[in-house]
Amino acid sequence: MFERILFPTDFSKPSLKVLDYIPALQEAGTREVVLVHVLDPREITLIAAGGQGFLGTVPDRETEVQRQQREEIQHRIIDIRRVLEKQGLEVTVRTPIGTPGAEIVTAADADGVSLIVIGSHGRSNLRDRLLGTVSEYVIKNAHQPVLVVKREAAAGR
Repeated sequence: MFERILFPTDFSKPSLKVLDYIPALQEAGTREVVLVHVLDPREITLIAAGGQGFLGTVPDRETEVQRQQREEIQHRIIDIRRVLEKQGLEVTVRTPIGTPGAEIVTAADADGVSLIVIGSHGRSNLRDRLLGTVSEYVIKNAHQPVLVVKREAAAGR
């Protein structure tokens, strides 16, 4: 039923919690995973400016910080890909640049996935209510079913 799924990740604990659900999804027919990490232009600008944001200048050449960030992303993607491949899944990696929610929806459509499995931070503060979260955007705009994996609740909640 869910042969090809899309797994967007920002490498946070809530997004990586999706990995816990992969065996159950395989039982439901999952054979392929499209792994997506969206490079947000706002973060790229901050990194390019050496952490100074829009007040700094963007150098023409890759800085040491940019190189380290790029390598860190590559390593994390490779690590997740290996975990999925060890479980017998075919993995396609996408690293688009843009607004995370919109790029996730676009990737889901372009790759013809049957399900999007996304982690959620589960925050509900005013900022998130006004601006929306990535998972909320995906739920509202995706053309496929969306499975939201919530973060673990803190003890005592």
